[in-house]
Amino acid sequence: MTANILIVYNHHLWGDALSSLVNSKKDFRVSKMLHQSKIDIWVNGRDSICLLEAVYPDALVLSNVRKLKEKGVKVIVVGYIIDNEFVQLLLNEGLDGYVLKTCCKDSLFEAVNKVDVGVKYFCGPVTEVLSERLKKTNTKALLTEREQDVLVELVCMKKSIEIAEKLNISEATVRTHRKNIMRKFGSKNYLGLLRYACREGILDSPGEKFCLGCKKAKCELAQIG
Repeated sequence: MTANILIVYNHHLWGDALSSLVNSKKDFRVSKMLHQSKIDIWVNGRDSICLLEAVYPDALVLSNVRKLKEKGVKVIVVGYIIDNEFVQLLLNEGLDGYVLKTCCKDSLFEAVNKVDVGVKYFCGPVTEVLSERLKKTNTKALLTEREQDVLVELVCMKKSIEIAEKLNISEATVRTHRKNIMRKFGSKNYLGLLRYACREGILDSPGEKFCLGCKKAKCELAQIG
């Protein structure tokens, strides 16, 4: 049975190249190509799988995955950047697969075949990133009380000097705590740290929602990312 594939692109050249690649496979057929700005007005006819280009790990990709899933399409994201927190947020939106643009065509074909029959697929590097995340599920217990205090202030967008004054410690100590927090979380960027900490309930003190995917009730910074 032929898999009807929708390609949602950001860059035209990428979309054209992927379309040629997909159509070269006997059991695959590109039924439509769509720029991501047109998702809202697109009406699903017979497309079963969408290959969605992700240029950056941002709120737009999350929104596009959500919209496509609501239209009854299985979604495979094709992107460059691996961010364990971002992939987890995509999973929360119902993502069916993730393939890096650096992977070979066989990985993409395998992803389509598995997702088409209801099996989620993640290429090797993405699987490794998710596995690392699972190893850090007890991060809260690893943080000292002072590190948790610093983490709360970081999420509140406080500068090091402001944190130092509030907690009555030196700026150098704040920087040390921040470095240790990032190491314990295994996060390579500040945004990933915020997402993870908020979603995992480590930020109980502020009582606010700070990032995409957070379970808190309020969020002035909900569109971070």
